[in-house]
Amino acid sequence: MNPNEIHPVKKNRGGTVLALLAVLGLLAYSGYNMYRSRTATAEKREDRPARPVAVTEVRQMALKRWLDLTGEVRPWQQVNVYAKVPGQRIDVLAVDRGQHLKKGDLIALLDRSLVDARMAEAKAALAAGRAGVRQVEAELEVLLKDRHRLEALYAQKAVARQQLDHLSAKTRGAIEARDLASANVARAEATLRQLSIAVADHRIEAPIDGVVTARFFDPGNLSDTVRPLIHLADESRVKIHTFVSETDQPALQIGLPAEVCIDADPGRVFEGTISLINPAFDPATRNSDVEIHLDNSEGRFATGMFARVRLLRERIEATVVDRDALVRMPGTGSDFVFAVRDGRAVQINVRTGHGDERFVQVEGDLAAGQPVVIEGQGALRDGDRVVIRAAEDRAGKEDAVR
Repeated sequence: MNPNEIHPVKKNRGGTVLALLAVLGLLAYSGYNMYRSRTATAEKREDRPARPVAVTEVRQMALKRWLDLTGEVRPWQQVNVYAKVPGQRIDVLAVDRGQHLKKGDLIALLDRSLVDARMAEAKAALAAGRAGVRQVEAELEVLLKDRHRLEALYAQKAVARQQLDHLSAKTRGAIEARDLASANVARAEATLRQLSIAVADHRIEAPIDGVVTARFFDPGNLSDTVRPLIHLADESRVKIHTFVSETDQPALQIGLPAEVCIDADPGRVFEGTISLINPAFDPATRNSDVEIHLDNSEGRFATGMFARVRLLRERIEATVVDRDALVRMPGTGSDFVFAVRDGRAVQINVRTGHGDERFVQVEGDLAAGQPVVIEGQGALRDGDRVVIRAAEDRAGKEDAVR
């Protein structure tokens, strides 16, 4: 081996060793600095006073999912009341808008002078027909007695057969006359019944209990069988009518809870249940109509009112926290909460799901019963020492969020 080639190899090996030593030294220095930084941070954190916080517990509960909709108040029953007789003067129109009626109350009277005249004529015809029947029956009674005597005499050969046949023919004629008179009486009675119906048709009465919501005629107008006299609505109960989409309808069931609010009574929630779900969809909107039936004995609802409707879509078992426990990371859409473990605040990232006004579903390293910070988390950092406020203070916070 050439001695002149040994020195460069040793020189290269020495440089590599020095480079490795430099890297190791740099790593050791960086680790030392990181250790000192963490130690200093921990020392500073230990130097910070414990933060007072209010807490609430993580809960496991049945969370309700509601469907928020708008609706319209409709009456329990509604009818248009028409006159049955056209072209008659309205002598009396006894109702006006807003008036409450009972079934059978008078609404209007039509002029019935013509039908009264026909009624008088029919009564006279009936009386004459009954008199004719009595006369024919009296004559028939005499003929029947005479025939009975002639039959006895004929049996004794005291009269000719011709006399008996003649009297029998007269008797049959009298019987036919009686039947004809009786038919005339029956026809007169039928005419009288028809006229009685016509008389009743000239008196228009309320078909249901309700309130008059519209009136279309005044006294003196001629009646019309096409245009209604009034519109009558029964509002003792009401139907809250709303629509749901084809994606939401399958989740609904008759009998599920429903809540209704109206602007006329702000702050009040009327509770009911789903009473009707139309299985068919409107081809134009792809919506199905739903009804909630409510008692209206207090008169809070009126036809045509706007209503806000909440329908219970489903109940789900979920781990939930109070909404006030959530903290949003700046510049992100991520949320976290501060749990309290061994007297320290522990930051736990969570994913939120369904919720209501107070609680929200969360997924993360949380368990039911674990305390989470509900007040005071704005100044907290992960690992900070905390002191939980007295129970009465937390109770006050719980009442406030309710």
